[in-house]
Amino acid sequence: MSLSRPSGLRAGFHADVQDPVSGLVHAGEQWVPEQFLIEPHDHPVWEIYLQLHGITHWVAGAESYVLQPGHLFAVPPNLEHHLAGRSGNHHFYFAAIDLEPVVRRQPALAMSWPKTVVHREAGELAYAFAQLVRELTTRYEYAGTGLALAVDHLVLAVARSMTPTAVPQLAMHPAVRTVKRLLDQEFHERWTLRQLADRVGLAPSYLAELFVDQLGQPPHRYLNERRIDRARQLLETSDVTITALALSLGFSSSQHFARVFRQLAGATPTGYRSSSAAGGRVG
Repeated sequence: MSLSRPSGLRAGFHADVQDPVSGLVHAGEQWVPEQFLIEPHDHPVWEIYLQLHGITHWVAGAESYVLQPGHLFAVPPNLEHHLAGRSGNHHFYFAAIDLEPVVRRQPALAMSWPKTVVHREAGELAYAFAQLVRELTTRYEYAGTGLALAVDHLVLAVARSMTPTAVPQLAMHPAVRTVKRLLDQEFHERWTLRQLADRVGLAPSYLAELFVDQLGQPPHRYLNERRIDRARQLLETSDVTITALALSLGFSSSQHFARVFRQLAGATPTGYRSSSAAGGRVG
């Protein structure tokens, strides 16, 4: 496996893996400036993108697609696709995966994969992509097993997004469940309690009371914990600047981010990144 940063990126990496065991061909996470273009290309395997921030315009075959934050864009084998023109600063995950090794390990995933592009909201894929990035950028014991499990997890998440039939098993007020999902998937937004309450049709004070009763903390604390969880992962696996990271996570400034990070993580962002690099970051 080799890691590199294509010329012109703001931050991020491309991993050329070509691993016949896991099925992963390549993957990465990239922060892209406005002038960056992805030329027409295709692959003999599925290529999966997840838009994290910004809005992009893609063309696959003869169709055009607009990707909003949280959108999955999965391109089937041998279909030419490209980023259509300049899209402004944006941030996305991607992975090219040969499904055959995955299906040998996980026969249940041999579902009827479509012959056309899959384009839908699927922000929950961020968790699976984040684990894949960790496996690619950190030296762990049992690296081969970890990579295969991360690829399986991502393929499972994509398959679930194409057949969304999840049934909650834990009793939770519908408003709390909706707000929790928003904070889990859109933690980069600068949510206020009023905005969250308006989304679920409740008074702010009643929503806060329900949230604390069922999740043990107010929405703002829950939101900051999700942001700092993501910040830890980015500090460990990326070279994006502290200021850019802070703004991408929804903080008003790097100072605000540093204050919250220290409260919840017990270290400064710079100190956390330095200690993580000393502990085995690939580079």
